[in-house]
Amino acid sequence: MQLLRLKLHNIRSYTNANIEFGEGITMLSGDIGSGKSTVLLAIEFALFGLLRGELSGNALLRNGTMKGSVELTFKVEKNTYTICRTLKRGKSVEQDSGYLLTNDVKQEATAVELKSKILEVLGYPEELLTKSKNFVYRYTVYTPQEDMKKIIQDTPEERLALLRKVFDIDKYARIAQNASTYTKTLRERKRAMDLVLTDLELKKKQAEQHQQELSQTKNQISALAPQLELARTFLNIMKARITQLEDKRNKHETILRELSTSKAQLTAKQQQYTSLQQDLATLTEQLKQAPPAVVDSEELAKKNTNLTQSLQEKERAIRTTVIKITEIETLKKQASISTQKINGLAQCPTCLQQVTPDHKHTLLQQEKEKVTGYEQEANQHTTIIKQAEQELLILKQELEQLRTKEREAAISTLANKHYEQASQRKKILETHQTTLQQEVQQTQTTISQLEQNLSAFAHNPIEHENAKKQIDAAIQNERSLSIQHATLAQKETSLTKTLKLMQEEIERKERAKKQLEKTQHAHHWLTDYFIPLMGVIEQHVMAKIHHEFNALFQQWFSMLVEDLLSARLDQEFTPIIQQNGYDIDVEHLSGGERTACALAYRLALNKTINSLINNIKTKDLLILDEPTDGFSAEQLDKMRDVLQQLQLKQILLVSHEQKIEGFADKIIRIQKNEHLSTITC
Repeated sequence: MQLLRLKLHNIRSYTNANIEFGEGITMLSGDIGSGKSTVLLAIEFALFGLLRGELSGNALLRNGTMKGSVELTFKVEKNTYTICRTLKRGKSVEQDSGYLLTNDVKQEATAVELKSKILEVLGYPEELLTKSKNFVYRYTVYTPQEDMKKIIQDTPEERLALLRKVFDIDKYARIAQNASTYTKTLRERKRAMDLVLTDLELKKKQAEQHQQELSQTKNQISALAPQLELARTFLNIMKARITQLEDKRNKHETILRELSTSKAQLTAKQQQYTSLQQDLATLTEQLKQAPPAVVDSEELAKKNTNLTQSLQEKERAIRTTVIKITEIETLKKQASISTQKINGLAQCPTCLQQVTPDHKHTLLQQEKEKVTGYEQEANQHTTIIKQAEQELLILKQELEQLRTKEREAAISTLANKHYEQASQRKKILETHQTTLQQEVQQTQTTISQLEQNLSAFAHNPIEHENAKKQIDAAIQNERSLSIQHATLAQKETSLTKTLKLMQEEIERKERAKKQLEKTQHAHHWLTDYFIPLMGVIEQHVMAKIHHEFNALFQQWFSMLVEDLLSARLDQEFTPIIQQNGYDIDVEHLSGGERTACALAYRLALNKTINSLINNIKTKDLLILDEPTDGFSAEQLDKMRDVLQQLQLKQILLVSHEQKIEGFADKIIRIQKNEHLSTITC
């Protein structure tokens, strides 16, 4: 793996930064607190996202900003990748979705999906996806110096526990623990199986007893079956006999009912025939008289309509004339009133002048002429009314005569209709008479046939009673045998079912017995062989790792520290420092010597892990954060030899030592002004 480029946006003290990495040794130079470690944390965040308890969003996102991002471009073998992760601020700072660019092919993904893809690209174990701490990356690529010092300063137990996780050796302890837990389960299972098998022999004896009882029951059923079959055969014969007798009796009773019905029908038909003859005689007598002549009722109705219309017109004319006479009488009265007023008039009501007798006379003469005209007109209308009343009287007489003729025509029509109905009824009665005569003859024939059949189905009550007694006895015998057979059959079914359940239980217990033997064997193999074997394997693996780790640690330590001091690792991977044949505690070393010890431990751990895990793609990358803190000038010179001997394609080194700049291939300078970091290379 080779880092190519890093882009930061609102990450800690950076607002926007673009960092280009090169091959060989790249040095991040700057004062303490300038933002060098932020670059390393950003690289780790880009690759693996936020790590619970190790790397939080609040620690990365710049204060006062809502969003931030890290974009890292790197190369693995021949492929180039660019991964971008984003942060957003809500109630807390969380990861947002990002993308992975593989050879210019972009793929959007969630934070977890991105981590899964990066683990696949780098060849890291898949189980790291769900873990909050990535031991492979932290102890092969980038380990904060303080974390490495902590490993050295931890208790032997804590150090061994951590190294087991780092080297993935704790799996043997987990396997042994799981196996021990499983042996407890096997012991519990063995106790349960022992309880299940306590009554196995008793169940076998009970099954034998049930088998014997079942055989006896089957024999009893076999012996009873012929008797039951014989009883059922006899019962069927008797049922057929009683059915035959009952059929004969039923037919006899049916013939009697039919004979009685036929005789009643014959009597009724004979009476009906006599009544029919009487009706025919009456109709014949009635039809001897000829029907009256038919009158044209439509012509009479037409004349009636015309007369009625003429009558109505005359009545309307009389009413109109009466109204006119009434109007004339009204005008005549008004003229009389006017005459009286004129006689009593002294002066004109309009001009108030005196009215002369001549003028009165003239007015009275005019009113008199009006009255005379009214009387003449009234007399004319009176004459018209009298003439119209005479015509109206003549019309009413004609209408009354016409209505009389209509009534006579209706009576004639009704008489003709009655005559026709009587003729039709006579024909019907004659037809019915013929049919009824045939039915009487047929009924008489039926009665004769029924009387003949009645003697053929004569009923014997004594024979029927004896047959009923025999069938009752047969039914009782069959029922008794059926009850015995059903009881035995039920007993057989119950015994069969019980025996089947017992056999199934015995089979389960036999299987449990075999399973118990397997369980005992598995428990013995786990406790006596497998669990001790895990301890032996762990010891051998730890011994191999210790040997390689110790050799590498001594090598790097001897390169970094003067010849007066030597170092080795005890069995608990605790650094042991010797000076002039005496052991010295790490805490008693100088600051530079402690840093050298931690760095040697770090490089040895890196080399050991890389040799154990063959398929990881980060073996050519190393990130060192302030690895020379407290180093003397001589140790800084030795640091050059150490870095050259590592023979890595890319080393990213964070330091504020100017002397290291001399053997760095590329220097990236970082400055910080007013809480803002900038790249000045």
